[in-house]
Amino acid sequence: MTIRRRHCLGMAAAAAAGGWPALGRAQTPAPGSLEKSVRVIVAYGAGSATDTLARFLADRIAKRGGRPAVVENKPGADGNIAAEAAVRAPNDMYTLLVSGSSTHAANASIYKKLPFDPEADFTPISNLASAPFILLVNPQRIQARSIKEFLDWARAGGGRDLSFASTSVGNRVAGERFRQVANLKAVNVQYRASSQAMTDLLGGQFDFYFCDVATAIPQVKAGKTVALAVSVRGRLAALPEVPTLAESGFADFDVASWIAMWSALASTPPNVSATLAQWVSEALDSPEGREFVAGKGLLTVKSGAATLAALQRRDTTVWGKIIREAGMQQP
Repeated sequence: MTIRRRHCLGMAAAAAAGGWPALGRAQTPAPGSLEKSVRVIVAYGAGSATDTLARFLADRIAKRGGRPAVVENKPGADGNIAAEAAVRAPNDMYTLLVSGSSTHAANASIYKKLPFDPEADFTPISNLASAPFILLVNPQRIQARSIKEFLDWARAGGGRDLSFASTSVGNRVAGERFRQVANLKAVNVQYRASSQAMTDLLGGQFDFYFCDVATAIPQVKAGKTVALAVSVRGRLAALPEVPTLAESGFADFDVASWIAMWSALASTPPNVSATLAQWVSEALDSPEGREFVAGKGLLTVKSGAATLAALQRRDTTVWGKIIREAGMQQP
């Protein structure tokens, strides 16, 4: 029996038994409208941006619903471990997954077979935040101070292969996309953590790095690295002087990871997903929420299930093409 069918049968059984929680029946949520605790499965480790954002929102959901929201970290396999755990959980809509562009866009192209269907096995709740990247170089190794100067330096190297770091699917995709559109020969060097990659960037172990904002900014402001461009269409408030790649000659360049929330029940009632999306939106739109998101080096985004579903479809296609061209598929 497929995971999707198992969830649907569980849904039907619960409905027949009159077992829907109060949230499923309520059109206007109120404190105490959850009949049981919420389980929030997070695809990345404790202390990560995804984890801290999930915990922030779990606290708000618990306050609105009047029940605990328990966070469980299940990192590994680019988020696949968490996604599989979510869809194999008991058949109710109180299991939520907080993951993002890896499990629900990239991994369909990276892995030959997934233990879940990113679209059919989940109900979108809301996208939560966007995680842009900053293209960094070591000023002691490379004297470039702009994309043009960097490309001139790279092309003057007699066709030698460059190297670039990655610590996640997202910044690997950004690096591969840049390599493709700039027509560069470059090999990827994978790291387990941003801190490790930053240490080696400062040590001159590779040529460029699409780094997450939180890790990059302290080193940029200290003058230890040079920020050549940002990976999204708009400049970052924290580094307003740094141009976008779109401004630097690559008009269509727009790559960022994103964090989102899904219900692990494939057929969660629309009013349930809308209620959860409303609570999430209220939390993220609050002054505290905006400050929290910005403090993690993330960007606020338009939230909601429809927006998430469209984003998921877009990046499954766009990232899939980049992944296949770069040969990122797992053997």
